[in-house]
Amino acid sequence: MAGTVAISGGNVVLTVPGPIAGGTSFTPPAVTMNVTAGAAGTSITSKYAGTSYSNPGMTMTTNIAFFGGVATACYPNPSPTLTTTTVS
Repeated sequence: MAGTVAISGGNVVLTVPGPIAGGTSFTPPAVTMNVTAGAAGTSITSKYAGTSYSNPGMTMTTNIAFFGGVATACYPNPSPTLTTTTVS
């Protein structure tokens, strides 16, 4: 399932169109990023965004029979580091 990628507030936002069938496993599409190195000794770190339910790292809309769409949000606590690269 293809998605779109945009930059919003310093975050890379991946949007995946649905629907995704209930009861199935889903892996988001891979995203390749090219970053510009800073000064030697600095690190480039990627993490999931989100610090609270009002600032989620993932949002979804779940369609439930008889109720319609229900918004769902979650955030990582603590946010795991996905990658770290040290500039040399």
